Amino acid sequence: MNKSTVLLALGLAAMLSGTEAIAQNQPAKTITVGVYQNDPKVFIDSGGRPRGFWVDITSDIGRVENWAVTYVPCEWNQCLQQIEQGQLDLMVDVAYSDTRDEVFDFNTIIVLSSWSQIYARRGVHLETILDLDQRRVSILASGIQQEVLRERIKAYGIQPELVPIDSYPGMFEQLETGEVDAAIVNNFFGNKFSPDYQVNKTNILFNPARLHYVVPEGDPKQLLPGIDRQMSRLLQDRDSVYYQAIAQWLEPPEKFNWISLQNFFFSLIVYLPFLFLGWFILRNYSLKKEIKRRNQIETNLLESQQRYANLANTVPIGIFRTNLRHECIYVNDYYCKLLAIQPEEALHKGWLEKVYPDDIDYVREQWLKSITNQELFTLEYRFQRSDGSILWVYGQGTAELDSKGEPQGYVATITDISTRIKMEQQLKHDALHDRLTGLANRNLLIERLNLALKRYKRYPIHEFAALFLDLDNFKVVNDSLGHVVGDELLIEVAHLLKSFIRDTDLAARLGGDEFVILLEEIHGVEDAVHIADRILNTLNMPFQISNYGVFITTSIGIIIGDSRHESAQDLLRDADIAMYRAKQNGKSQYAIFDPQMHLQAMKRLQLEGEIRSAIEEKQFVLYYQPIINLEQGNIEGFEALIRWQHPQRGLLSPYEFIDVAEETGLIIPLGEWILDAACRQLFEWQQAFKTPLKVHVNLSVKQLQDSLLFSLDRLLERYPVFPNTLGLEITESMPIQNIDITCRLLNQIRLKGVFISVDDFGTGYSCLSYLHQLPIDALKIDRSFVNISELNDRNRVIAESILALSKSIGIKTVAEGIETKQQYQWLKSQDCQFGQGYLFSRPVSLDQATDLLQGHSFEVLEKLCSSS
Repeated sequence: MNKSTVLLALGLAAMLSGTEAIAQNQPAKTITVGVYQNDPKVFIDSGGRPRGFWVDITSDIGRVENWAVTYVPCEWNQCLQQIEQGQLDLMVDVAYSDTRDEVFDFNTIIVLSSWSQIYARRGVHLETILDLDQRRVSILASGIQQEVLRERIKAYGIQPELVPIDSYPGMFEQLETGEVDAAIVNNFFGNKFSPDYQVNKTNILFNPARLHYVVPEGDPKQLLPGIDRQMSRLLQDRDSVYYQAIAQWLEPPEKFNWISLQNFFFSLIVYLPFLFLGWFILRNYSLKKEIKRRNQIETNLLESQQRYANLANTVPIGIFRTNLRHECIYVNDYYCKLLAIQPEEALHKGWLEKVYPDDIDYVREQWLKSITNQELFTLEYRFQRSDGSILWVYGQGTAELDSKGEPQGYVATITDISTRIKMEQQLKHDALHDRLTGLANRNLLIERLNLALKRYKRYPIHEFAALFLDLDNFKVVNDSLGHVVGDELLIEVAHLLKSFIRDTDLAARLGGDEFVILLEEIHGVEDAVHIADRILNTLNMPFQISNYGVFITTSIGIIIGDSRHESAQDLLRDADIAMYRAKQNGKSQYAIFDPQMHLQAMKRLQLEGEIRSAIEEKQFVLYYQPIINLEQGNIEGFEALIRWQHPQRGLLSPYEFIDVAEETGLIIPLGEWILDAACRQLFEWQQAFKTPLKVHVNLSVKQLQDSLLFSLDRLLERYPVFPNTLGLEITESMPIQNIDITCRLLNQIRLKGVFISVDDFGTGYSCLSYLHQLPIDALKIDRSFVNISELNDRNRVIAESILALSKSIGIKTVAEGIETKQQYQWLKSQDCQFGQGYLFSRPVSLDQATDLLQGHSFEVLEKLCSSS
């Protein structure tokens, strides 16, 4: 009975005894586990038994958790389908992705990290993925690697010929026969089986993946807490089934190396003298001949030792020998080269002195353990050179025995694996960090937020907060200074955020100009507010980027983690809501989330949906407010005003929905409907009353685009109204955003026979000097300058100046909000030509507006005209 059989028997006995002990307390929980063919991680052997790394650790977890585990063979896609449908309780060896996370529940602790590796046939040299160009590449027909490789091929602009095949062994067979130049293989399969084939392993890695257990969504049997608990136990114990399974199934098989060569030479040195001595006795040489032959033997020994030394100094492997006190008594040249030392610096000193301080205790423990158990020492660990640089090595060692089988020292090798480790670390880093700024990406942020949330729910004293930052007006920087400057600005902001947090905190970039800071171990909301204040204050100073002084501000939403949140997505959602509240309050400030914000956001979302439905179901109507010729006393035209005939809430004014329509872009289809309805009604009125009646229509800034010209052409062709009777009203701040482009567009609109008015003039931030540049026909004076009872001397002077300036440059004026006879008379005295307000009429329905045109309902106007 060999050693592995004994260990297996002991393990089975321990498992059975443990199961029986647990069974005495409570019945075992029956668990069905899906397994598929993916040797060596998980597979069904020729005897129909489940084997592999995942089977070993799952059986151990089931033993401790008192599960009755039943393994169910299935194809990969079939296994996932059965998990999704709840036909299986547990599935192993599933790579994490956002898509799968929406369908299944993953355990928290990563069980394995995997990647794909490229192997080449003998004689083909591949350094990077670019070397695959114009080569035949074998790839697994059903694997995810095919999709990833096609993305890389497209990104790098190379054109390899992909040869799909159903199995990894078939790929290696194709490499041996020369049918393909390269093959893409899972790293675990390649490490185990590549020594059986004449193939070359390259350093080209891609498609990193984190492998987990998955259960049906909601974890109906509550398996994941137990799995994470047992995985934590297994990872902490270096002698656990987990590490035994890795050693048995996943570590590459030992290859022929210098140890076999050294044993050969050692045996040659030991037995050669006896052969020569026997030959001497048989031939009975004379003493002189014997001395001569012994001298020859010594010479041969010296030459053999020299050849051994030359060979040891030629191989690219560090070799050292120690005495029983673990002091080096021999080192080869490559050992000294790897550690950047001279031989005398290593000899007669403990070889552990150069091991990296954080690794030395564990390396010593494993070294002594292998000596005690008379096992081969194998380990990946680090050396630290004198200049502080780190060297990663794969070390092997064994005892040197004398003729009596007693150890007389130790011999060991070190192989430089720094390049591979660096590539693996880079792959892991890239998977969890933003490429531009180096900050954590969304994946890492989600993991950390979920961990912080779980820890808080278990231990409420561990408070945490998330700060959601969105740079204000970042698009202006990109549009004006270019994306290169914009990227540099993002990098500078990232450096700034990192300078404000501790090592235990996390700064992440979600994408675009959005950042998130996770603050852990805080003592209330004050700590989060303090960080937010520091960020806002620091951003008052400009960034010096590419000879530009770039100012940028940010709006910050703060969320304090609590038991109401179920996931990281909930936290980010609420922090985002708080951030938008900060923007609505004026930007460059922070807002702390409270549940009321969420309710308001939900109401806003509901309102957006209702607006969409209202547009489709034509629930909007136009009301019309008359515009009066103050001198003649007749109706000059109407201003078309939108109203919403809500099926439950009744008639709604634009103040209740127009802001949401602007933010969501729904103002575009709504504005097109308003223009169409107003043009149609203007045309009908002009046909009915045979008069050039005018209608004013308000424009949103989002409508002020070139596409407006095409809409006007279509409407004016459908409704041929009199020239200069359709008017478009813009706010005074709209043209200033880009005065040259706006002037060009407004001139084209006027050429179509459409006049332009500036609405609410005097309330924005425009300059009067723009008036002579803008191609406008009328100014509508805001009601705040018309209310004489509230006019102070300054407002009165402003109103008179606007009227006088308009008259001097030939622009008509329309006074808004006329409510009293006194206001009406004062405006007439200032030569204001037109007016509108409650004194004449409130906004009225289409039928009421038509009655006004017919002269049936205008008693107030008649009295005013007669009294004036």
